[in-house]
Amino acid sequence: MGMFTEIATESTIKSIVTEIKKGLKKNKDKPEVCSALKKLGRFALTLFEWSYPDWAREYEKLFKE
Repeated sequence: MGMFTEIATESTIKSIVTEIKKGLKKNKDKPEVCSALKKLGRFALTLFEWSYPDWAREYEKLFKE
């Protein structure tokens, strides 16, 4: 069940960060919105049970404050 959980978590996080990335692009001229979106992105990346997969490293950098 652990592997299934990790796959489901990865799929969910990918969906969340994809939407956050769209929001950052759409609101690039609104610093307050971008700050809140980045905070949500950092939180989403904490949902992995283990370490970040390779694909998540891009988002770790993108969501830095």
